Amino acid sequence: MKPQKLIMNAFGAYADEQVIDFSLLGDKTFFLIHGPTGSGKTTVLDAISFALYGTASGDLRESKNLRSDYAPPSTKTQVDFTFRSGEKEYQVVRSPEQEVAKQRGEGVRKLPAAAALYELAGEDRNVLASGTNDVTKQIENILGFKAEQFRQIVLLPQGEFRRFLISESKERKSILETLFKTGIYRQIEQLLSDKSKQIEREYDDLKRERS
Repeated sequence: MKPQKLIMNAFGAYADEQVIDFSLLGDKTFFLIHGPTGSGKTTVLDAISFALYGTASGDLRESKNLRSDYAPPSTKTQVDFTFRSGEKEYQVVRSPEQEVAKQRGEGVRKLPAAAALYELAGEDRNVLASGTNDVTKQIENILGFKAEQFRQIVLLPQGEFRRFLISESKERKSILETLFKTGIYRQIEQLLSDKSKQIEREYDDLKRERS
């Protein structure tokens, strides 16, 4: 996955719209997000993870709490993320459940969580999925990772890589198998194991017949 553009509205540490145009990096594939503590570095990772999967980049932040505390009630929290996967370009727009000011009168109204996924082809924008669950499933198919695997492998936010290193071997095996696409070798191993057991059974049968 290669990020192209990230637009955050009333999200996390940012009350106003923030636009990060990754395409300005050109062919550069290595860059640094830096700044003092509390400047909003993790919010960028949260926004990417939320746009794709509807969850933050770490377990300590819930999607319902991603709305900026500094945003005015009239501003809707939303993340717009454009990225490339292989030769195709996609755009995902997602917003959490939130309370915003009523369009008429006083008070606030609750907006449900929403999401939409598009495939971009020149000037065309084709809808691939809508609704939070369907968009997440499509993202999993496109990227090949579930949310937890994406956070541990792609984002590696603070403390998450350590969790990966000390996680159970079964969990690490599953993640690395997905990352390096070694499933075919596991299948070959299973076929050889099954064949070995079959030959052993046939040998025991022949041995009993001879006796």
